[in-house]
Amino acid sequence: MKNYNLRKGFTLAEVLITLGIIGVVAALTIPTLISNYQEKQTLTKLQKTYSTLKNALELGKVEHGDYDTWSWNQIPVTNAERIKYFWETYGFPNLKVVKKCFPVSDECVDTMYFLSGTSISNSSTRGAFILEDGTSVYTWASSGDFFPHIFIFVDLNGRNKPNIVGKDIFVMYFSPQNPGNKLGELDEDGNFVDSGKIMANAYGLSFYGDVDNVTVKDLMSPNFIIQNVQGTNNKMGCSIESLGYVCGAAIKLNGWKFPDGYPR
Repeated sequence: MKNYNLRKGFTLAEVLITLGIIGVVAALTIPTLISNYQEKQTLTKLQKTYSTLKNALELGKVEHGDYDTWSWNQIPVTNAERIKYFWETYGFPNLKVVKKCFPVSDECVDTMYFLSGTSISNSSTRGAFILEDGTSVYTWASSGDFFPHIFIFVDLNGRNKPNIVGKDIFVMYFSPQNPGNKLGELDEDGNFVDSGKIMANAYGLSFYGDVDNVTVKDLMSPNFIIQNVQGTNNKMGCSIESLGYVCGAAIKLNGWKFPDGYPR
């Protein structure tokens, strides 16, 4: 009979090689898994926060009537009073709010930035509040000589970084009497070239319907321009060359998913 030397287990070299392979695979895959998880969290919370605020205002309609009949832009005297009146009357009764900052203070929001890198200025005419889940909401009103509107900057992770529009901050917009703004691009001379399209909700995510005849590709263009009724051109596209106001609208229009080419 032949004697066979039966080897049990692995040599040290084999173990080290195996661990090395596992380490390389982990180094390649774990960052992607973490990134995918964080992006999924962002999308889920964005959709949840949008629904929370929308539902609160929809409940406000039950007591106060249709949006376009609300008197928030008529009763108070200043924009600071308007924004406080708006939320105290129509929103807060149907929201779980743990902190209110009227006027705005760093207790509710930290310095915020547009996608292009410019900072968003704070003002005593603006306010903020924090929802029960830690979401920070920075908001202001205007009832200028075009259409009364409310801007709502939602910071999904509160005062935590990066505090950038399109990353953890998304813009929502309330202006039921606004029929929409012109869309287009600027030519080489800086002149507005009308695309013939109208964005009904004007800026960002609306609480009453979707964007009209506008595509995700439109919203993602670095040269995406909204022109208001005063003829002012605003570079609002979801691109690092722009401010990023419409990133949330692009995500919603894309089925609550990040569109291709999204500025991550």
